[in-house]
Amino acid sequence: MKTGYRYLVVCGLLAIGHLAQAQVKRDTTYIGGFDRENTVEVYPGYYTTRFNFSGFGKKPSHFQLTANTNAYAGFYVNYKWVSFQYAWGIPGTELAKGIKLKHISFSFRYNRPRLSIYPFFDGYDGLLLQTAKPHPRFDSFRGMQLFRAGTQLYYFTNPQRYEYRAGLSFSERQLRSAGGIIFNVTPQWQKINWKTPTRALIRDSVTYQLLASDPQWLSMVAGAGYNYNWVFQKGKWILSPALIGGIGAVKELNNTRSVQPVLQLQAWVNAGFNGPVFYAYINGNLQATQTHLIVRKLNTRDDEVSLTVGYRFKSHPKKVLGML
Repeated sequence: MKTGYRYLVVCGLLAIGHLAQAQVKRDTTYIGGFDRENTVEVYPGYYTTRFNFSGFGKKPSHFQLTANTNAYAGFYVNYKWVSFQYAWGIPGTELAKGIKLKHISFSFRYNRPRLSIYPFFDGYDGLLLQTAKPHPRFDSFRGMQLFRAGTQLYYFTNPQRYEYRAGLSFSERQLRSAGGIIFNVTPQWQKINWKTPTRALIRDSVTYQLLASDPQWLSMVAGAGYNYNWVFQKGKWILSPALIGGIGAVKELNNTRSVQPVLQLQAWVNAGFNGPVFYAYINGNLQATQTHLIVRKLNTRDDEVSLTVGYRFKSHPKKVLGML
């Protein structure tokens, strides 16, 4: 990245941080809090991740790889300023049963009244190759590694009357329906490493050359959208849909050609009960990204659905371990 671009990115992040720290005066007829500020949650769910390489114009060839995704279960505990979260895959729920592939995922979310920061990392050691339709069968594509790491930054408007955390995590109380515009920036690094390239699984020569070259690229996407919290019975029930569209640029690191476009669409919806002691909600989210590499388009799609059940509890009257 050129020095001028680095300077603009740093200035942009500092400006967002300054706006996020600005004082927010809430309208208490729209937003309220909970007496119990600590929470414990359990959340089962299921996710899928697909990578589809397709041609341009008169070259409509497709080559799809899929992560061997599965159902999962997890729990989350937040006490004062300390949080702990852990999730694990449920055996026997894999997309292709009997095929063991490695997947490492790391993420966390930092929330402020105006700002949400979501760093993430995914590492796939082995993917699946779909071999039949409409009833899919899969072969293991071992030796194919895919890595992606980045940060999603969200800036929310109308914090006086709209509380995004009420609809996103049910951690706040939205008393009357309200919404706000969302601005989103996503810098990301991705890399594909094919340890032992072979033409046995890929007939298309252009796709083979791309994957065999161990490509890696940097991208930056900026977008905007809208989120609205519909509330019923003074916030006991919430329906919160959101939609964000974005456009950006990608630069491949192993060639000197010019940057190419990136298109992105994010959508999610949360719906459930937000009580003062117990809460429960269903979450569904989708993220679709089209990255224009030099010789192929990479269409990535992540889908997830989950159920969260939570309990709020009060802090202990004395310090725990002398710190909390």
